[in-house]
Amino acid sequence: MPKPACEVMEVLLVKIRAREDKRFELFRTCQFISDQTFQVNGCKSSHNAQDNDNENIIILRQQWKQRSFLNDYFRSDLFSALLGALKWLGENYEIRINGGTPDAGIEAVERTRAI
Repeated sequence: MPKPACEVMEVLLVKIRAREDKRFELFRTCQFISDQTFQVNGCKSSHNAQDNDNENIIILRQQWKQRSFLNDYFRSDLFSALLGALKWLGENYEIRINGGTPDAGIEAVERTRAI
């Protein structure tokens, strides 16, 4: 009997420092985007939360079945909306893929969106 294929999961982590006066608006926007993203083909989970130690930090965590689905998401209108919210409502942000560095995360997003 063949062994079942090991399911590879792609984990996207977006950590945002909200502008203090825009924290609630950014959190609600991330919640909406997270809820919509969960409906996207290939998304296994999508959650956002405020950091326990700093309420101005919002963390969005998603799991994707495989990299091709995540790349499709990077090119989607939903991800474009997320990037817009990060720029308008946040002070700064970092993107990590599978625990990698923030620089590698941003480079992967930029490379994928340029295709």
